[in-house]
Amino acid sequence: MSTPQDAARHTEAAHSPTRAWGAVVVLALVGTLNYVDRFLPGVLAEPIKQDLALSDTAIGVINGFGFLVVYAVVGILIARVADRGAFGAVIAGCLTLWGAMTMLGGAVQSGLQLALTRVGVAVGEAGSTPAAHAYVARNFLPDKRSAPLAVITMAIPLASAASLLGGGLLAESMGWRAAFVTMGAISVLLAPVVLWVVGFRQSLPTPPPRQDSDTLKWWDLLRKNSFLAMVAGTALVSAAGYSLTTFAPAFLMRTRGMTLGEVGVEYGLATGALGVLGLLVVGRIADRLAARDARWLLWIVVILIAALLPASALAFVVESRLWSVWLLALAYLIGVAYLAPSIAAIQRLVLPEHRATASAVFLFFNATLGAVGPFLTGVVSDSLTGALGSQSLGRALLILVPTMQLVAIGCYALAAQWYRRDIVVER
Repeated sequence: MSTPQDAARHTEAAHSPTRAWGAVVVLALVGTLNYVDRFLPGVLAEPIKQDLALSDTAIGVINGFGFLVVYAVVGILIARVADRGAFGAVIAGCLTLWGAMTMLGGAVQSGLQLALTRVGVAVGEAGSTPAAHAYVARNFLPDKRSAPLAVITMAIPLASAASLLGGGLLAESMGWRAAFVTMGAISVLLAPVVLWVVGFRQSLPTPPPRQDSDTLKWWDLLRKNSFLAMVAGTALVSAAGYSLTTFAPAFLMRTRGMTLGEVGVEYGLATGALGVLGLLVVGRIADRLAARDARWLLWIVVILIAALLPASALAFVVESRLWSVWLLALAYLIGVAYLAPSIAAIQRLVLPEHRATASAVFLFFNATLGAVGPFLTGVVSDSLTGALGSQSLGRALLILVPTMQLVAIGCYALAAQWYRRDIVVER
């Protein structure tokens, strides 16, 4: 365990608190654009499906396996660069690439072409999130990380609102292709701001000597029971979350009779408001409780999922459009608010020089295993279409989403049992 002197040495040359929080705000904006470009095919699934003659299974593959597997694999490779301190360079480069590929998606003429552009978006987005997590770990103390991580994670509900509102309204007035081009262009234009605020590269001081520094490697994560249990839990939460991201707008349009514009305004505002509020509350509580016992980073996830689980079932049962929208937003909140305490917990399981890679490994399993969610939802929906018609998608979501979230509770509870003994460093 490090001494106060060791911690002081390690934080030497880090950005000042003011600059660090300024960078966090910019990283939150970058993350928002990251998820906006990722969410667009789900938000615009109905017009894309009609224009390109795609099935629900094809939509699930493009937004699931086609995107997330590439995202996961490339993320680990790019994270190794970020772990050398090149936070700003990695994020700006990734931002430019995914923005350009999103713009190119507006010109596709087939499902295959759309899938290929989404692979390009995945390559671009792969390195941004781990680099942002590593920046926070580099510039904030352990018991102060959940709050900035929560601010960065606010990108998810903000992006949900932006993609639903902006993308939905743009698509309704100008077509889904114009929405792709506009959103992608905004990402490209932000890259210079990232280099200015975050910096091209942040110098990393030599960490204090440790007797086990030569034997501890990033892949030791895969031998830790707490990490493996968290991987199982996050895979289930993300599979449910990706299913909602991919198909919730289509569900509201098919079974609740909403237009794309109505979904954009009502569901966009609901997910944005609840997501931001939930993240701020969870991040603040997690930091306070983790200062007493680090296992609270995992216990709070258990409480969060258990409290919101009923919404994940009722959203597909209630007849009221208003109730359906807000219950869906509560179900969606699970897949957003659990990330900040989870990432903060992961950062304590590795040495400082492995933090971006640790986040990338975590997100690798999150994405690859989570990709099963949209695929299964599409398959189940298509298989039930003959019997249930337009109700098949809602039934598929009802079967899969609450079940996966319920099992995730047990996984995180198990992770908490092993977590304290697996912590490597408290810096």
